[in-house]
Amino acid sequence: MSTVAAPKNRRTRRGPGAAVSSCTQGVRAQTTKAASGRERTASLIAIGDELLSGRTVDTNSIYLARTLRELGVRLRFTITVPDDPRLIRDAVEFCRHRVSYVFTSGGLGPTHDDVTLKGIALAFKVPLVRHPELEQCLRSVFGSPLNKDQLKMAQVPQGATLHYYPGSKLPVISIKNIFLFPGIPKLFQQKLDAIKETLRSDPYFTEEILSTQTESDIAQLLRKALRLYPRIRIGSYPRWKDKKYKVKIVVESKDSASVEKASDFLHQGLHHMTSLKRR
Repeated sequence: MSTVAAPKNRRTRRGPGAAVSSCTQGVRAQTTKAASGRERTASLIAIGDELLSGRTVDTNSIYLARTLRELGVRLRFTITVPDDPRLIRDAVEFCRHRVSYVFTSGGLGPTHDDVTLKGIALAFKVPLVRHPELEQCLRSVFGSPLNKDQLKMAQVPQGATLHYYPGSKLPVISIKNIFLFPGIPKLFQQKLDAIKETLRSDPYFTEEILSTQTESDIAQLLRKALRLYPRIRIGSYPRWKDKKYKVKIVVESKDSASVEKASDFLHQGLHHMTSLKRR
């Protein structure tokens, strides 16, 4: 099994009891060696009262999850918190030692409820300081002189780093393993796209098996596959009112050989179950 550039390369195998659709997700073009198996992880802290009230739909988490998956990084969890510096601090403290990267969305503007930087400063126990380079960037956007509220956006937690990239006048701010993104979806996507190549890791290999058996029929088979091939993950997704299949089984790992072996094992098991039912 080899990795290919997106879009996904698919093939379909059909047999009694299961139709198998195999895909290797494209994250590294011209790579033919099996992945080393090392996994980088991430979390998202989505910040804003509007998210918790339902006034705004969080599309940033979906975009982040899909982008990270293409890069070979697993999004382990997302946390949504209100515009409260103490709760932002708590979320940062929870996330930053559990994953490789932490991303935040929202709360970087000039208004009273933009308190993300304050919460992060509390988490690291450092003051907020005005960054002269960021202040200059803001002058190129808003003109000079900057008013008090615009100057607020020049503050960063002490020790923060600025990441510049083509096409934008404002840099990405990071501190340690935490990247700070705006909450506006278009800007969030631009910032993530700008730095994503620095996050790239070994690719994921996946295979999808479309089974005509029910979840209760295949549960034991899935558990056995996990015991035999501990390097894989298996997802089971039932499909209601579909005449073609009842469950989609997704086998995933950074080890391509494990995916192939586990998929073959499952395919054979489903074939055997179908044969027994026909007797």
